Amino acid sequence: MKKLISVVIPFYNEEENISELYKRINQLTKKEKKYDFEIIAVEHGSVDATFVKLLSLNRKDKRLKILQLSKNFGNADAGITAGLAFAKGDATVITMADLQEPPEIISEFLKKWEEGYEVVYGIVKNRADATLSRKVMSNLFYKILNLMTGNIFPDNVSDFRLIDKKVCEVINSMPERNKYLRGLTIWSGFKQTGVPFKRSARFAGETKADFFTVLKVAANGIFSFSYTPLKMVTILGFILSFTSFSMIIFQIGLYLIYGRGAPGVSTIVVLMSFLFGMLFLILGVIGEYLSRIYDEVKGRPNYIVKNKIGL
Repeated sequence: MKKLISVVIPFYNEEENISELYKRINQLTKKEKKYDFEIIAVEHGSVDATFVKLLSLNRKDKRLKILQLSKNFGNADAGITAGLAFAKGDATVITMADLQEPPEIISEFLKKWEEGYEVVYGIVKNRADATLSRKVMSNLFYKILNLMTGNIFPDNVSDFRLIDKKVCEVINSMPERNKYLRGLTIWSGFKQTGVPFKRSARFAGETKADFFTVLKVAANGIFSFSYTPLKMVTILGFILSFTSFSMIIFQIGLYLIYGRGAPGVSTIVVLMSFLFGMLFLILGVIGEYLSRIYDEVKGRPNYIVKNKIGL
């Protein structure tokens, strides 16, 4: 009996990429004849013809199954989470609809899986259409993330990956609301390895990952896997308190010795501005953790399914 491979793909306004993506995945399935495939397309609240085109493909190929969400629930992780919940494969591949991650690399993932690896992730070695600032920011993010988490994340690891069924079940069992799936699969343990690949330019359409979306994902990765920001806030608070106390002693000393305080209104204004800036920074870090606690307490789902076709 052939092993079943699930391919989970989130779609958000990707009508221009669907035909080419399907063609290349279909070529892959013909090449990998010893496996059966199911393709779970998670339609993530698109406002173009994405859903219509997916329906058309579903009528021709029942391996293509559609999970339509009631709206866009933020970044791609919500769509991927929904797809993983319905994946039935012995292994599940996660990829994106923009064709920046070549479907042909899935063959390499399958080879590593057959060798006994339970998580096989793609490592980006070259970004074809990334600007210099994007490359610098990406490298900086991974340096900061690893510094705060004890180096558990490989540099330039992507969402493009294969996970074994047991890993999929573990991730599906995690109830947390702000899931950083890229991190959870690595954090879960199991036998893991990476496959380097060159990220292609987007096949068609515009990227959905603007600066603020990328920043949100980066912040989620840091705050979901590290308490270091809270520890830094504690240290910063101690330093500021010690500095303030020292300045009080200094002012008292000036008064006792010279009968006056240190002159300079501008110095006081600058100092107060600095201290208030630090205070709001501290409150912001604490607020990030509190907002995540609030999300968990509310218990709202990561996604809502509107339609299931072929599932």
